Amino acid sequence: MKKLFILFLNSYLCISLLYRPVYAKEIELPDMGASSSVTLTPHMEEQIGRDIATQIRTSHQVVDDLELNEYLQSLGYSLVANSDDAYQNFHFFLINSNQINAFATPGGVVAVYSGLFLTTDTESELASVLGHEIAHVTQRHLARSFEKASQLSLPMMAGLIAGILLGAAGGSGADLGAAAAIGLSAAGQQAQINYTRANEKEADRVGMRYLSLSGYDPSGMPGFFQKLERKNRYVGKNYPEFLRTHPITVNRIAEATQRAEQYKQKMIRFKDPLNYHLMKAKLAVLTSSNTDRVEKYFHSKIADNDQTSHPAYYYGYGLALFKKQNFSKAAQVLKKLHDAEPQDTSYIVALAKAYIASDQKDNIKKGMKLFAEAIKDKPYNLVLTANYAFALIQTGQIKESIQILEQYNKDNFKHPAIYKLLSNALGKNNELVKAHIAESEYYYLNGMLPSAIEQIDIAKKITPKNDFYTLSRLDARKQAIEEEREIYKLDKN
Repeated sequence: MKKLFILFLNSYLCISLLYRPVYAKEIELPDMGASSSVTLTPHMEEQIGRDIATQIRTSHQVVDDLELNEYLQSLGYSLVANSDDAYQNFHFFLINSNQINAFATPGGVVAVYSGLFLTTDTESELASVLGHEIAHVTQRHLARSFEKASQLSLPMMAGLIAGILLGAAGGSGADLGAAAAIGLSAAGQQAQINYTRANEKEADRVGMRYLSLSGYDPSGMPGFFQKLERKNRYVGKNYPEFLRTHPITVNRIAEATQRAEQYKQKMIRFKDPLNYHLMKAKLAVLTSSNTDRVEKYFHSKIADNDQTSHPAYYYGYGLALFKKQNFSKAAQVLKKLHDAEPQDTSYIVALAKAYIASDQKDNIKKGMKLFAEAIKDKPYNLVLTANYAFALIQTGQIKESIQILEQYNKDNFKHPAIYKLLSNALGKNNELVKAHIAESEYYYLNGMLPSAIEQIDIAKKITPKNDFYTLSRLDARKQAIEEEREIYKLDKN
């Protein structure tokens, strides 16, 4: 029975694709049986989503920042909560690439490229993109189109998946759009375009509804469309990848504008949140390949704008100074922000990290005190907990770190970042069995079940033979994960 590498070529899917067989061989997705007339069941979709999410997490293209990723999760799920399928599992990813792009896959995987995030000017514009992609999932556009994509040859599908997951490294994507036509006849391409125009229209309509019901400004959608359309006028053939996969016409903008006006009449005045602007500034600094340039950019912005009106510029400047390892000056800038808004988590974390990184005894005390006081007020804040625990590990306070992390796990939903830190701290404390158990949970929560089982096996090998309680727990956990693997295996008819 052939193993079909699953993913499909759609106008709304990321099509920054290069045929890269060396990477294609590394992609492992579920066995779907014969490649003809495949119909996706909800169970199949869920498994596909889990597997694709795991592949993306391990592709080293995801923006590695807990605060930014939590922001995107929060934004995404605020829309999902008002969708047609609030119980559908979704996986939101921020891909580190300057391409202006976004894509969705079956099973609720939605990815936004950093280049697209930075192109938006309001949270509603960013939310409109997420709402559109979520609508593709909830309306099952992706699943329906799979029957067509399943006719593609095995090597081509492998190449398409490799491009999806790893093509972000290609940079601007200026010449990547043409690769989407690999192996497809002209007739086949036209059939895809005709098929997805209706889906794009429906995703606009449904996504707009999600946007409005979630309290975002519905004009964010036509506003972002217009922005991309204007960009397209000036860049010629090198237009944004999002436009290749989501063709924008005058009629589409007009329809979105008209629909937005209808929704705006029913909603209260929308105020763009500060958190969006802070996260945009942070993303600009983290993804910049030229630290001097990003520092000069934010420095020029603060020269022309006061802190009260535009705190995000000052926040970005502080982070850029931190990235340049000018910790003392970064702390000066960030302290002014913290003094103005002492409860803001982003300011607390950035300032505390700047103090600690300065490697001066008094400043380290200030940073640790800042974390300790903040965690008392917000004991269930994931970003605060993770950063404080990491700072405790940095400063050699291992037992305190373990205590905080274990308490968080006891009182909250489990998070892989907490387990990763806990594994690190337990290892440093020479509690190796517990360290491998924590590492196993980290892999489990990231969908990497074989690696989770491997860590349990390591823990079993180093557990004393007379510790029957721990060995029984490990056996039970291993069995539970193995049973879950069986549950999520797709039918091989």
